[in-house]
Amino acid sequence: MSKLTITRTKAALGHLLLSVLIFSIVIAVLIFIWYPVPHFTASGGWQGLKIAAGVDLVLGPLLTLIIFDSAKSRKKLMGDLMVIALLQFTALAWGVGTIYSQRPVALVFWEQSFISVPAAEFDKQKIDIDDLNDFGSEKPVLIYAEKPRELGALKAMLKRITEDVVAPHNQLELYRPLQDYFDEIIPLQLNIDHIMEHNTDIKAKLNKILVKTNKDQNDYFYFSLRSKYQNIILLFDHNGELKNHIVVVLR
Repeated sequence: MSKLTITRTKAALGHLLLSVLIFSIVIAVLIFIWYPVPHFTASGGWQGLKIAAGVDLVLGPLLTLIIFDSAKSRKKLMGDLMVIALLQFTALAWGVGTIYSQRPVALVFWEQSFISVPAAEFDKQKIDIDDLNDFGSEKPVLIYAEKPRELGALKAMLKRITEDVVAPHNQLELYRPLQDYFDEIIPLQLNIDHIMEHNTDIKAKLNKILVKTNKDQNDYFYFSLRSKYQNIILLFDHNGELKNHIVVVLR
């Protein structure tokens, strides 16, 4: 019995080590490609990672620990392990697919703030994500959504809201390159002095950035980014380039 237990344990540990390797690759892709800083926590990368961890690091090794029996024939044992691997792969593929669909692909400025838009919003409209490359090369791409001024275009926007249930910041026809409209959004920036007066955490984080970059507070423009799980303050230089960010901790 002791030998069987050790053999089963070794099999489960071996499976766990393989799962850790696979999971490490998933983490690297998440952080460096799909959810670059600061979007990993703000847009749901961390929440999705917990799902993938439960599938990859728990499901497979646990099933191996339960099912593995060295008394079985080699053929039967391999069959069992292949079934476990198939179940684990299917569950992991579903989890990773969900994470992939929720990755932020655009930061769209609408009215007075940026809004993080996941790939799923474009997928349901059957819009090719590559179409966003027309508006910039950043990942996620920085976009300005222009509110229609003509009556016909305004009616079309409202129709998409009411009939297609597509919010304005998700409507591709309203999109413009942010660089071409950056001067228009400057008057809509946050009052960073007022914010720092009421939030010492933001004040400390901004001062740390200013010291590190050897910049003055007035060297940046400050805009709000609304994401699924966190709000963020984006710091742009006077050329309209995104340079840094501050995660807002709600109190």
